[in-house]
Amino acid sequence: MTAMISMGLRQNLSLSPQLQQAMQMLQMSTLDFEQLLRESASSNPFLEIDEAEADTPEAADQGFAFERVPATAAAFDGDPMERLPEPGGLGAVLRRQLYGSRCTARELAAAEAVIDSLDEDGYLRDDVPAGVAEPPLRDEEIAAAIDLVRSFEPAGVGARNLVDCLLLQLDAEPRPATAHVLARAILREHLPLLEKREFHLIERRLQCAEGDLRRALQLIRHLDPAPAHRYAAPASQYIVPDVMAVRRGRHFVARLNPTLHSGVRLNQGCIDLFRRNCRRGEHPQLSGQLRDARWLLRNACRRGETILRLASHIVDHQQAFFLAGDVGLQPMTARDIAAKLGLHESTVSRAAAHKFIATPRGCFELRHFLTRELAGEQGSCSAGAARSLIRTMIESESPGSPLSDISIARALQSGGMNIARRTVTKYRNMLKLPAVEFRRSSARPGE
Repeated sequence: MTAMISMGLRQNLSLSPQLQQAMQMLQMSTLDFEQLLRESASSNPFLEIDEAEADTPEAADQGFAFERVPATAAAFDGDPMERLPEPGGLGAVLRRQLYGSRCTARELAAAEAVIDSLDEDGYLRDDVPAGVAEPPLRDEEIAAAIDLVRSFEPAGVGARNLVDCLLLQLDAEPRPATAHVLARAILREHLPLLEKREFHLIERRLQCAEGDLRRALQLIRHLDPAPAHRYAAPASQYIVPDVMAVRRGRHFVARLNPTLHSGVRLNQGCIDLFRRNCRRGEHPQLSGQLRDARWLLRNACRRGETILRLASHIVDHQQAFFLAGDVGLQPMTARDIAAKLGLHESTVSRAAAHKFIATPRGCFELRHFLTRELAGEQGSCSAGAARSLIRTMIESESPGSPLSDISIARALQSGGMNIARRTVTKYRNMLKLPAVEFRRSSARPGE
């Protein structure tokens, strides 16, 4: 065997602190963003808080009564679980691990797209957009980025489904050999029996000892089916809308929530004092704090402008939603918006994450309105509208004769929608609705 030394060039992306700050601020929820501004004002002498300006509500001048906005969307159609804020902490945890990795610009963009595609449980149920880089990401680049994110903590993040999530956690740490092998076999082959707690049948099919089965089940019980939930905000925190959908004549328009203005501004008196008494280069620490203060406010202004541009485009495109609910959702993807607004697709994804809009139909995350197109004989509809129809059909079915996924698919196809059975199954799982056999078994005798 001969040892060889080779040289090569490799391009690595180095993000400036200001760019990292802009990306992080755009990704933040409103509450986290406001907290960042106030903490910065308390630690930087060149920033101050105008309490009178910060505490002056202007919502009444915008023609929108916040007391009429439900705290939850339980009173409206659609899935209430989809109205809950995604765990803002998970994205930050994953990005810290990502930025600590040695990645090229394309690898970083691909991994960012994977993180932005995770749902509230930490699962990767949707396709990762390829248009976050130029030229678009190749399939193998996306696959490598998925593997990278799946290697991060918490174990199980980036899984495609429940079984995948639990298997990732089993593989993350060394386990007792026999129990580990049995636990994997149970999850891969006998999950329906496990859900029905038919342990004796599992024992017979696996031909294992009762003690080994007990240890395998103990391993499974300690796994987390939703690894992202530990990073979720406490239930006592409220959803604060970033923007409002306000009726103007026959149409709705987007407006920033004026009550969220923090009142953080440059302390001009401190800046003047610094300039009068300090020569250039004499106090580099204070010069750095002044530069940081200006960048912070500049990035804060750009954040608001980007969110308003995004929300305005969404409201203009989704007028039917405000009248008909989820059934009226029109196809719209982050790529479509990016092309229309001249933004990068990853910028749209960051701006839509953890941002909420107050509407007459409740408070919704902006990402709720990003839904892909489903073609049909009578035109196209959105995936969100299809999910709404699936929920309505299941909720109105006869308890004694529930609809199977193939029956739902055929009913939608007869209405002109081009949708496959596996797509119905995927959407039903996203809505957290049980399969037909469990809905049948949950029907009470005599119904």
